[in-house]
Parts: sequence; C-alpha cells; structure tokens
Amino acid sequence: WQTYVDNQICAQVQCKLAVIGGLADGQVWAKFEKEVSQPVSQQELKAIADGMRDNPNAFQEHGIHLGGEKYFCLTAENNLIRGRKGSSALCIVATNTCLLCAATVDGFPPGQLNTVVEKLGDYLRANNY
Repeated sequence: WQTYVDNQICAQVQCKLAVIGGLADGQVWAKFEKEVSQPVSQQELKAIADGMRDNPNAFQEHGIHLGGEKYFCLTAENNLIRGRKGSSALCIVATNTCLLCAATVDGFPPGQLNTVVEKLGDYLRANNY
C-alpha cells in the first residue's frame, strides 16, 4: 500500500498528507505526512468512513477532521469528500475496502489532486479493493 501512496499519489501531487486506511476499522495501511499538526489517527479515519456511510451531509455542517486539522467541506457523498483549508485542498475517496485521503500543500491545484485520487479509487474498485 505504501507504493500506492508514494508512486500514485505523492509522485503526482504535492501532498502534505496522503493516507490509505481500512474502510471498516480506520486502520492506517500506508501514509505520507509533512507539516501536519498531528499524525493521522485511526479514530479520524474511522469517523470519516462511518460518516461517509451513515450521513455524509454531516461533514457540510461539522467539517472534516484529518491530521489534527479541520477542513471546510465542499462536497460530501457516500464515496467522495472534497474539502479546503485556506489554499490547501483535500480529497477523500472510499473504495470497497479502503479510504484514500490526500491533502495538498498550499496553492497546489485542487483539480489535479481530485483527478489523481479519484482515478486511483476507480482503479482499486475495479480490482475489488
């Protein structure tokens, strides 16, 4: 899983964090973190996964908490969340078994982030992950 973080996400996006974790339990499978308030926790990932499944609209009201930071929610669906914090973009995709989360450094184009993370999500879903 670390190869996906390094070669599929971080090689194409200037990330301050990129994480792949279990959809069921929030367990961190692989990660990259740079300049984050605190490490991404299993509790944060589990809360995001549960929220996406049960009530994605709650992110619109309460924001998205990841790496000790709060992101403003732009889009929230059962398998996709997009957020912002200042000029940093956040994209979270749920596949069949995992969560893909990535946040950019300030000023990196959000469209490029979304394309990279969503394509990886499509690939993993197509391969039953």
